[in-house]
This record gives sequence, structure tokens and C-alpha cells, in this order.
Amino acid sequence: MRVTLNRRLASIGDTVLRYALYLLLNPIKERFRTCIHSTAGLVIKAGGSALVKTGSAVCHLTVKGNNRRIAGSTDMPALVGTVTNAMHNLYVFTIDGSGTTYVQMGTEAAAEASVKWPSLNPERAIIGYIKVNPTGTGNFVGGTTVLDDVTVVPNVAYISPVGMFDPTAAID
Repeated sequence: MRVTLNRRLASIGDTVLRYALYLLLNPIKERFRTCIHSTAGLVIKAGGSALVKTGSAVCHLTVKGNNRRIAGSTDMPALVGTVTNAMHNLYVFTIDGSGTTYVQMGTEAAAEASVKWPSLNPERAIIGYIKVNPTGTGNFVGGTTVLDDVTVVPNVAYISPVGMFDPTAAID
């Protein structure tokens, strides 16, 4: 018999404790119900493009417990925001239950390890992300600078994690 999180928590008499546990456990539950099952294989759309797309294979995923798929060679949303020359940052691609894709930019830093991830909705599956570190001349301007630009040299890395993944989860 399937027992929901709310039903389990209902047995706790202390309403403050019950609500605190709900706030702690619900995002974890949603992340388990919302994840990628096969790699999206993110790549540049084409040489000289400012867009990212999925690879040629179909990407299978679950969003809020419902199976979905992303067709091969699907364009991701246009990148928005600037990465300053010699800084590091990332753009994260997600998808919701209706199939709408999103892109969110992190907060840049001088060291890759210091980049801050954007706040991610646990009810959206993480398709993947790209890391950007322009080392040529000028800044990387999302949606304008091509991903293989030889002047700005964005040094883009394409990452397509599989499974439950939430880099913003903090466990103290």
C-alpha cells in the first residue's frame, strides 16, 4: 500500500514539528520523483551558434512522477546574462511537467569552485548545465557570443548528469 508523505506526517501531533518536517522532506521527495534517466548529451547547436541543444538520442526523464521524454536535437532556451572575462559561471537547463524548458544562470566567481548555483525548483528535472570561462578578449554574453567563439574563447564544458541531482541541496 502506498502511503503519502502527508499521510505519514499526519500522525505527528505537534503541528509545528509536522510542518518543519514537511518543509525538510518535501523537496527531497520531489527531487526523487523528478530526474533524468538517460543523458541529454548537451552540445553546441552547430558551429558558430550561441545555442545549446540535446544530443541526437531521445532523453528519458520523470517529472513529478510522470514519465516524459525530450526528442533528440531539441534546442535549449537561449542563454541570458554575461560572464565577465576570466571569471567562471554556469547555466542550468531544466524542464517542468508540461515540457517547458528553462535556463538559469549561476553567480560568477574568480574560481570555478566558488561559483554559486541558481536556486533550482525541485519540481523541474535538471537536463544539464554548461560551464563558461571566457579567457580570450572580452566577456561572454549569453545569447550573443557564439559558444565556439575564437576571440572571446568561452571554454564551454557541456555536462549532462543522470539521476537525482541537486547541487543546491545543503546538508549541515
